Amino acid sequence: MAFCQHTRSSRRYVSLHTSTMTLVVLLLLLLSTLASAKPVWNEVNKYAADGSLCPPQENAEEACPAICVYDLDNCPQSVSCPNNQELCHDGECHDECTDEINKANPCYCGWKTKHIPSAALQLVPCPVLANVTIDKLYHWEKTEEIRDACASEARIENQDDYGTWGETWPRQGTDGSGVRGVWSECPKEPQEMYTFREPMWISVFTILFGYIAFLGIWFIFKKVRELFISRRPQIPLSASCKKQALDDKGAGAIYRSSEESAARNINEKHAPIAVTDKRGHSGTSVHEMAASDEKADGELAGFSRSTGDDSNDLNGDDIRLSGYLNNIFGTAMTWLLLLLAMVWLCFLFVVTADYYGAAPNTPKDGACIYSYNDCTLNSQTFIVMWCLFVFMIVTINVTRHRLRNFFRIKTLPEHGDYVCVEHKLTSQYLLGGQKDLLLERVQFVGSKLKHLVGWDWRVTTCPVHTTATGRKYFSYQCTRFVFDESDGQFAPFSFDLGSKNSDFTSKADGLTKHESEARAELIGPNFIEVYVPNWFLAFVREVTSFIALYQSLALLLMFYNNYWQVGLVDMSIILLSFIFSMLVRTLSEKRLKRMAECDDRLMVRRDGDWIELSTRELVPGDVIRLASGMQMGCDCILISGNAIMDEASLTGEAQPIRKFPVRIDDGVFDPVANTSNQLFAGTIVSQAQPVSSSNGDFLANEYVLALVNRTGTASDKGKLVRKILFPQPISFIFDEQLKVVLLILICYALFLTAMAIYMYQGSPTATYFYANFSMLQALNPLLPAALIAGQSMAAHRLKKKKIFCVEPRRIMMAGKVQIFCFDKTGTLTKEGLEFYGAQMSRPFEDQSSAVFDKFNTDLASSDEIFHMGVASCHAVTDLNGQLIGNPVDIEQFQASQWKLDKEPKFLDKIIPPEGAGFSILHVARRFEFVRARASMSVVVQDERTGKLHVFVKGSFERIKATSKTGTVPDDYDATCSRLAREGCYVLSISHKVLDVSLEELRTMSQEDIEAGCNFIGLLVFKNMLKPDTTEAIGKLKNGSTRTVMITGDTALTGIFIARQCGMVPPETTVLLADIDKKSGDLFWVDVDSEETVSDIEPYLSVLGSDGFPTTELAFTGAAFRALDESNQIAPLLLNSRVFARMKPEDKMRCVQLHMDRAIVAMVGDGGNDAPSLRAAHVGLALSDGEASIVAPFSSSDRSINSCVELLIQSRAGLVTSFANYRALILYGTTMTMQKLISFYHADSMSANIWMVIDSLIATSMAIAVTLLPPAKKLAKSRPTARILGPEILASVLGVVAINWCFMACVWIWVYRQPFFRCNEFDSSDIDLMKWYLLGDNYEAAIMTYIVMFQFINNGFMVNYGYVHRRAWFFNPALLGVWAMLIIITSYSELGPPSRLSCTFRLNCGDPDTLVDLGFSRPSWYIEEYNSPIHHNVLPSYAKWTLWGYSIGNMVAGNLWQVLFVYGPVRNYLRKRFPLRRLKVKL
Repeated sequence: MAFCQHTRSSRRYVSLHTSTMTLVVLLLLLLSTLASAKPVWNEVNKYAADGSLCPPQENAEEACPAICVYDLDNCPQSVSCPNNQELCHDGECHDECTDEINKANPCYCGWKTKHIPSAALQLVPCPVLANVTIDKLYHWEKTEEIRDACASEARIENQDDYGTWGETWPRQGTDGSGVRGVWSECPKEPQEMYTFREPMWISVFTILFGYIAFLGIWFIFKKVRELFISRRPQIPLSASCKKQALDDKGAGAIYRSSEESAARNINEKHAPIAVTDKRGHSGTSVHEMAASDEKADGELAGFSRSTGDDSNDLNGDDIRLSGYLNNIFGTAMTWLLLLLAMVWLCFLFVVTADYYGAAPNTPKDGACIYSYNDCTLNSQTFIVMWCLFVFMIVTINVTRHRLRNFFRIKTLPEHGDYVCVEHKLTSQYLLGGQKDLLLERVQFVGSKLKHLVGWDWRVTTCPVHTTATGRKYFSYQCTRFVFDESDGQFAPFSFDLGSKNSDFTSKADGLTKHESEARAELIGPNFIEVYVPNWFLAFVREVTSFIALYQSLALLLMFYNNYWQVGLVDMSIILLSFIFSMLVRTLSEKRLKRMAECDDRLMVRRDGDWIELSTRELVPGDVIRLASGMQMGCDCILISGNAIMDEASLTGEAQPIRKFPVRIDDGVFDPVANTSNQLFAGTIVSQAQPVSSSNGDFLANEYVLALVNRTGTASDKGKLVRKILFPQPISFIFDEQLKVVLLILICYALFLTAMAIYMYQGSPTATYFYANFSMLQALNPLLPAALIAGQSMAAHRLKKKKIFCVEPRRIMMAGKVQIFCFDKTGTLTKEGLEFYGAQMSRPFEDQSSAVFDKFNTDLASSDEIFHMGVASCHAVTDLNGQLIGNPVDIEQFQASQWKLDKEPKFLDKIIPPEGAGFSILHVARRFEFVRARASMSVVVQDERTGKLHVFVKGSFERIKATSKTGTVPDDYDATCSRLAREGCYVLSISHKVLDVSLEELRTMSQEDIEAGCNFIGLLVFKNMLKPDTTEAIGKLKNGSTRTVMITGDTALTGIFIARQCGMVPPETTVLLADIDKKSGDLFWVDVDSEETVSDIEPYLSVLGSDGFPTTELAFTGAAFRALDESNQIAPLLLNSRVFARMKPEDKMRCVQLHMDRAIVAMVGDGGNDAPSLRAAHVGLALSDGEASIVAPFSSSDRSINSCVELLIQSRAGLVTSFANYRALILYGTTMTMQKLISFYHADSMSANIWMVIDSLIATSMAIAVTLLPPAKKLAKSRPTARILGPEILASVLGVVAINWCFMACVWIWVYRQPFFRCNEFDSSDIDLMKWYLLGDNYEAAIMTYIVMFQFINNGFMVNYGYVHRRAWFFNPALLGVWAMLIIITSYSELGPPSRLSCTFRLNCGDPDTLVDLGFSRPSWYIEEYNSPIHHNVLPSYAKWTLWGYSIGNMVAGNLWQVLFVYGPVRNYLRKRFPLRRLKVKL
């Protein structure tokens, strides 16, 4: 039992096992009989191997039963005693018949007086008969032979005169009808039964029925208290989360929904109360707070109910709230229930101790004193109490999230001490797109059952708190829900600071203390607390889980049924697995805690003063001072100064990002487009650069100021953390098929139970225990854990490869990735572009249009104006000698060879190279790059001339559209396309001289400044592939993984890179879809011939040798959006290779469309890829940080080979998990097969063998399986994820069939062997509860030899199929364990009796018997053998024959795997009957 992790499947296991136990009890009550326990299909020791009768026991001396009569005259012989002695009730003559002698009356059969029939109380024995000697005694006729011999000894002429005790009774006198006497052939004494007036039962009934009575009283009391609100409906949260509008000044308000008012039977409508603070900030409040304080009028300006968005699912009909009040009676009932469970467990311990004779006041060598010294009654008591305990504990655990609220008074949420939040669980099913009728039916039944017991809702009970001003709230999933008295509902709140730039800069004075306190009441502290229990509580959490419950209940059975040695071993294994799981889980939680929590000190402006506060105390609207090195604790808007931010831990962006303040204008602030003005929680301030003077564009201040925008889970980081802490349930294909497997195993377990009842006739108690053990082995509690065992090892190996995982569950999905989507720049290509050259334009001679000069790779020889534009039109800054900014800007600035001065006159001061003859430039205004505009611009002042120059830089499409027509060469598009087709990154620059003063410049808008510029040239960079990109793409394609490019760059550049790296074959035709800018129509063009294509169907109908079209499709962002909106993109998706000019939201949508068809992975390196990384099934962020929360996986090794390594390790992890699953299934089937045969023979393997199997074989092989390294390269096919697929079924069922066949052959052979026949084990006279007495025989030894090799081989065979893992011979741990176990087992079987074999009670016997067999006398102690022949040493030929059978069994199993499951037979069947799978062009 290796890995123990907690899944919802474990919960189902416990419930299923409980239901199965109930069926077992019913079957036992219905079918149990009182026959002897012996094989039901053959008579033991009756026939020899040749068919003749077994030799009888010769000259057998047997004691005669007593003859019992009412009148001694009816004795067959006259009664007389010598020497005046008298015949006493013991049948012997004594001088005096004392009470002690008379108590030994054989006519009482040794029964207790209360059990003796009344007719037998007056019986007296005739004189005891002498022992008789029988010449030939056959055991199956033993009773009749002994009676005949004894009748002859007593000289009984007519045996009909004497009957059998209990069947008939003798006549009273010498005359009359009826038999004269009865033979004292005593039946089994009736079992003891409780009067249920014993102190133990009085206490049990008092506690149990007393609690039930109190429970009934509580239920009535609860219903009466709830009566006044019982008719009111439970209101979904959606009614309270509808934000209607923002006021005309951009401030949000809390609005009341008429729907929710109606739902709550509230007729009064509350209008929002608009208020204005003394600075003129408008807004509305929930209700009047601190009305007596006039200064509080504006403290809630801008608050609004949170509305649902893509990142926040805390609103809507999938959440419902209920209120509950604490009650002292209910609290007492809760604790009493837990106390009842503990008391019941103590009862079980007492019964178990009494069984072993360890209970208090137990005499020496006594046992079962609390059950009248009847251990069968003790066992039955344990069974009943164990079943009740199982029912009690399972009920408590299944209802654990609702149980406490049952013992509270239900009320409206606003009136309760607690609010119960029920969150609808909607699982994401990844089923591979294949229909399965059985699976659908099981899913349907499962969903109905989950709905019936309420498992389709996540239930969380949150305490209600009250703020200092009396406002009620509770926290759910790290989000504060505040009560709004105006509409009587709890809801999360947010704050809207405005929609225009000026809305933010006008708030630079910060908040007052009163305002901040009021806002903090509504949104709570700016802190995401990740609860990590201490080590003790973490261990308690593990041992109280559902899987631990199942295992603990099984251990209780083991410890009771003389199975405590095995129970101790299994408990040790389980505890080790708990500790391992606790360590992995707790360390992962601590790591997430470090990533999520932030509690730093910083300077905040309150009441006009700077004060030092904790980041916990920040609220929207606060103004904070940035300092180098500080970590952002919330999302902010930069309102003054510049900042250099390290966003690697949040977005995976490798390069520091320069952030700019918002302008002082009425421009609309777009949170998506204006990322350069926003600082995000979790990022680090590398440098803060204050702007102390400004020309009016920006707010000047001696500090760098940021306005707090979003806090807690409302921040981008908070949303990501909350998704990690509270993920959407994901159900992979094997999760769903596991339900079918469970159903099959339950049926199998019930079959085993029926067989146990049928074969173990005569001992219902033993049958119950054996059936339970069989079901525990068939319904292995570690099956769910086995399916995720490989992911732990894969995560460990990925970490060694510098690939970190924050969601290990995604490893299994990564093993099935079919499509890998790539960003281009920084992912497929190097992070930085290389400057390639420039191509300037000049007016043509007739001045009607411009023409391009020759392409120039030497920027120094370019035109002065162009050179000035290259040097100034960027957003690069200097951080301690390191240039910070966009990689393209950095490369551009470095190519210019100009320098930045650290003391700028305005925004930046740019110094030309020495001797260049250029003038110093001062950047007076700068408009940062905005994706929506695809351009940026600067206004620079020439220090020498004083002129103001405007430079606009952007995409060549954008600059062409904004430049004067006559300045754009006629071949502009062709030139740009040619460069892009060569893999170049092309930017255009336009210019004009601005004839205005600096004062006038401050008031000009960006549109006015950029209007009427002249195109002056192209700035060209080379997109260079990473050295390993082509190799990695080839590996992915060879591994049956389709590769797709989703880039923000131009389509032609993307196509060039796709061809260069092998994503698109060089000679493949590529058709590009774009939108005509004039007509708005979509058109297709051949990128090579530049010819327009009117219909793409003929191109797509031409198929290559692989069966796929020879034409690839590419899209611009505009074409993609147009086709998506018209629902035409889906049929073209899997023929499309390049998606260009894609915005972040386009990338996410493209990934989602692919996810509808296949398992999709996305890899990117920056913030633009964050939405798509998070949306994909598998997201991989190439980040320099240790881990990034933007994606489930992050790689600090920015090599594209990380994608290959992720798939290699994930596929190996998936295969390892399935190997462990198969090993556990084979373990269960082998064990239950052994159990079935043991049922037949009524025997059992020795306790030490069980310990070896559980602790050594199963555990060591399971661990060794996980150590097999992954394959060196990706295989051509993905591993199966279907536990009911042909591969897994063939592997498991084939081995099961082989094992059964060899087992059947062995027993057919054994029953033909003379050494075995007539020496068979007869358990009819043995208490089957004492299973440890059932192993000293040939049957148990033979079974042990066979199944030991099967167990060893089962753990080895699951290592085949090494296309995703290394071959089995690369696993030295596996080979070592396998060889060691084979050697130990072989030596125990084939060698002479040894200390090892005798420890296992194999190939051993009593010392005298071993000497008689020709072996030397053992020097070690051997407990006496419980067998008539006193040994289980097989003849030498039989040992070698059985060993040969075992080796043949192993060989056959391995050949099945090698030839059929993973070899040529499989390959043939795959070609002959291919599976229905998604087929895509690689």
